[in-house]
Amino acid sequence: MDTPNIINPAEELPEIQSAGGHPPAGEPIIHMEQHPQIEVDLPSGPAIMSRTSISMYMNKLTRGQQPDNTERPSLRDQPFAPAMEALARLEREDPKLAFQAARLVGLYRRLWESCMAKHMEGKKLAQANDDLRETQQMLTNEKNRMQSSHDNQLAQLHFLDQALESSRLRLSEILKEWNRYSHSRNRLHQYTLRLSFSAPPPRS
Repeated sequence: MDTPNIINPAEELPEIQSAGGHPPAGEPIIHMEQHPQIEVDLPSGPAIMSRTSISMYMNKLTRGQQPDNTERPSLRDQPFAPAMEALARLEREDPKLAFQAARLVGLYRRLWESCMAKHMEGKKLAQANDDLRETQQMLTNEKNRMQSSHDNQLAQLHFLDQALESSRLRLSEILKEWNRYSHSRNRLHQYTLRLSFSAPPPRS
């Protein structure tokens, strides 16, 4: 009778060795628990996990804990698609090693998501800066247009003021000439009257 393929996650996991097969002298091996800023859920529940439980746990590790986002691409559309395919093959061959690999993939995926979030935030800030620069350019152009219109109106008012002043001077000259002409005509009329009264009567 075949026994189900089960593993005990409480067993000690093999350590990641250096290229020479041993960790560097004097340096402790860094475990996931030494990084509290990166949340990696440890398996809970029974100490014995079946192959199905391993698959569910792998999906949980590589899925992350961010809220559902309809705009977020699927894992298959991300750079982790080859890793997910390799995990699926490794799960069939060595579930215990696949479990350890899933933890690493989950860690790097969350780091990747954090970098992508910063990248998207930077793109949004750059777009906002571009929009602000465009708005500033539009406001500057509007200011220049209004200043040009104001200058044109001032020039027109100055021209109109000069035209009115010239018309006033010409009208004053005309009135002066008219007054002199009227005064000369009155004097001529008075002189004519005096001549008519002072002339001797005609002889009969």
